[in-house]
Amino acid sequence: MEKMTRCPTHPGLIFRVQILEEHGISVTKAAKALGVSRTTMSNFCHGHIPCSADLAQRIALATDSNVGLWINLQANYDAWQAEHGEQPVVEKLILNSAA
Repeated sequence: MEKMTRCPTHPGLIFRVQILEEHGISVTKAAKALGVSRTTMSNFCHGHIPCSADLAQRIALATDSNVGLWINLQANYDAWQAEHGEQPVVEKLILNSAA
């Protein structure tokens, strides 16, 4: 599989643009509908907090979408960040092929 050259879009930004902005829904209204605080919704929509499994489920139920979609968007974002961020110092494990 080919590596992405740019960081995937944070799922909160996708939610903000494709759901809220396209349908004229405020962050306050979305927060109330999803049962989360306005601060949580705002932080998510601006890419400051991740899409947890709980938030993914709430979004999926509220938008008739799929929980896995939102979790995968977050996983792709997290993986890219990990691969392109500061790498920790580790020792290699010797893996025996005949175990």
